[in-house]
Amino acid sequence: MKQTQYDVLVIGAGPAGSVMARDVVRLGHSVLLIEKRARIGYPVRCGEASTTLDLLENTYGPIAPECIETVLNGLFVYGPGGIALDAKMPNVGVMLNREKFDPWLAHLAEVDGAEVVVNARAESVSEVENGFRTVSIVMPTGIEKIKAKMVVAADGIESRIGRLLGINCLHRPGTTCTGVDIEVEGILTKPDYLTFWQGHDFINDGYIWSFPKVKSNVTNFGAGFLVSSKQDSDIQTVALEWLKKLYPDAKVKSVVGGLIPVSGNLKDCVRERFLMIGDAAHHTNPLTGGGIASAMRGGQIGAAVIHEGFMAGDLSEKFLRRFEITCMKRFGNEHKKIMKFRRFLLGQNRSSQIALYKLIKAYLEGGQRIKVFLKKPCTIISFIVKFLRFH
Repeated sequence: MKQTQYDVLVIGAGPAGSVMARDVVRLGHSVLLIEKRARIGYPVRCGEASTTLDLLENTYGPIAPECIETVLNGLFVYGPGGIALDAKMPNVGVMLNREKFDPWLAHLAEVDGAEVVVNARAESVSEVENGFRTVSIVMPTGIEKIKAKMVVAADGIESRIGRLLGINCLHRPGTTCTGVDIEVEGILTKPDYLTFWQGHDFINDGYIWSFPKVKSNVTNFGAGFLVSSKQDSDIQTVALEWLKKLYPDAKVKSVVGGLIPVSGNLKDCVRERFLMIGDAAHHTNPLTGGGIASAMRGGQIGAAVIHEGFMAGDLSEKFLRRFEITCMKRFGNEHKKIMKFRRFLLGQNRSSQIALYKLIKAYLEGGQRIKVFLKKPCTIISFIVKFLRFH
């Protein structure tokens, strides 16, 4: 490190951490961004699908073309009972290349004035003393102690630094997904669509996916399901079995896995001169597990709140609570609704799922939406009643 004292120390150089670092340094504060791995963005533990390119660029500025693998124009879902849903949605999202995207974001922060250091693992964090927290960082050359007026943990699910400060961010059954992503040679499914397999005929408490990376001519094929208190199956075995069953000639290039928080936003993710963002704060979609865009939004929101705190001379826990409130308004409330739908969907038996998929299929077929209700009003009403019972 170039110095031993900073205004803000950001731990973790994923999308959340890099956006946070860039925005904070642009607001006039000294920033140290550290990453425990030797290479930012590698290995990739992510399906790499994200929201629309327009939304990303309007919010965060132009994205380097080499970071975009595929522009997505729809979703295809194989459901129970042989029912398939084709949702045509032009420019609904993009496939990113995280090996290029993550370093690019960190580089933007560095260009704007943040110091970026790799091979640096945060080991411990102190209580506040004289307006600073001290973080012990393990480097190849030894341990360095860095003082920061504000510490931000973007260190992933079950944040080590968050737990050291008493924040309950451990995964719990039913609120965490275990997933495996298998990189496969070639494009397995429609090249501009995300493809899913869901329901009792596949993985009921999760789903299988096929995400095409057209420029690289590979597919991210994977599977994930909710972690239960008694897990009968290993997710890697399940994913590889489904790959062999669906695409017996597929050639595997690599396999990575990990945990994904699907609990909705953590209600408690701040302390005095400390807050958590990204996966550490569970800023992920509770249905899909996707979290790139919301992680970046959280980084921006956190940077704005920290700047306000510096200007007000107040980085107390009470002041920083506005970060949690703003994140909830911007995307957390939507995540709560999505989580309710997930519980509803997974709570249906096979016959109910088939009936639901038939309704969705009819709805997606243009010009028949009014007929859907007129033809099966009782079925629709029964699903509405069931949905309202889920909390």
